[in-house]
Amino acid sequence: MSSSQTWRVAVIGAGTISQRVHIPVFQKQPETTVVAVCDVNQARARAIAEETGVANVYGDYEKMLTEQQPNIVVVATPNVFHKPMATAALEAGAHVLCEKPVALTYADAQAMFATAAAHDRVLTVGTHFRFTAPMQAAKVHAVNGYFGRIYAARTVWQRRNGIPGYGSWFTNQDLAGGGALLDIGVHTLDRALYIMDYPKPKRVTGVMFAEFGPRGRGLGGWGADIFQPSANARFDVDDLAWAQVVFEDGVVLQFQVAWAANYPETFVTELFGTEGGARIGGWDSVDLYSMLNGMEVKTETQLPAQKGGSYDQLIANFVRRLNGDEKADIVTPQQALVHVQIVDAITRSAVEGREIVL
Repeated sequence: MSSSQTWRVAVIGAGTISQRVHIPVFQKQPETTVVAVCDVNQARARAIAEETGVANVYGDYEKMLTEQQPNIVVVATPNVFHKPMATAALEAGAHVLCEKPVALTYADAQAMFATAAAHDRVLTVGTHFRFTAPMQAAKVHAVNGYFGRIYAARTVWQRRNGIPGYGSWFTNQDLAGGGALLDIGVHTLDRALYIMDYPKPKRVTGVMFAEFGPRGRGLGGWGADIFQPSANARFDVDDLAWAQVVFEDGVVLQFQVAWAANYPETFVTELFGTEGGARIGGWDSVDLYSMLNGMEVKTETQLPAQKGGSYDQLIANFVRRLNGDEKADIVTPQQALVHVQIVDAITRSAVEGREIVL
């Protein structure tokens, strides 16, 4: 990678996440300058550019790549466009931060990372929840052997009400490729696999449901486009997915995500180790469980202070990696491919009604 330099950043996709996170956080970094934002919705792109002080607005990402020659590109578009847009940016010489899921199929993800390698570029994914204070604390405990061998885990993100962008691309199978599984599911997987050091998956069994969305229930308050329930609002994706993943070393992972459910909001990752266990909350708690002198012990971890949010940490690490710091923590190609492989297998298992052997 390059030594420290000024990085020219271009953002493709002027949705809420770019407005609130991508553009402002890159603007905080002393070595990055956001030079352009691109979106087919020109009114939205112009509004966000004016709000954030970005000088150039485009409706054609290929024209933007040619004229601005960014060396970092953020792809934050409907999922079906991730592969062509990220590939074009990589081939134009840019490093790419792609929103999750990096691709809709395992084959597409493999092709994208092959393109990145061929052009000596970094392609990574925006699964930023690994950078929350609870996750970072749990990772330290795992690296230092507190849990012993982690032989089982459960990772859950179930919302009471939280279907995003109802009637927009979020709930459109042709544009999103899936619902809760591809949206919050990739984050939820990364939380567990990050602590487990990414074992190799072997067998996957999954089920998916759509019980709230088709009835216009369980709607959230975010997403670039939010429509009120109507006869014309399209919802043909999943709003709940559960799965079990068995890895080559016999370790097992239970996985549960839902955009909406008749159940309290739950955001937790639980670890079961030979020497200790943990319940990792979504934002502010890590409870550790072990034995001491034959007695059960529960420890509430004092979390370290963090500078900025989890996305600040993700982007700062991304820039440090580009500046040559190989220890900077980013989602690696191998890790991202495991995300896609598991999600792909969950979908196939749910559709085909059988266990998928990888």
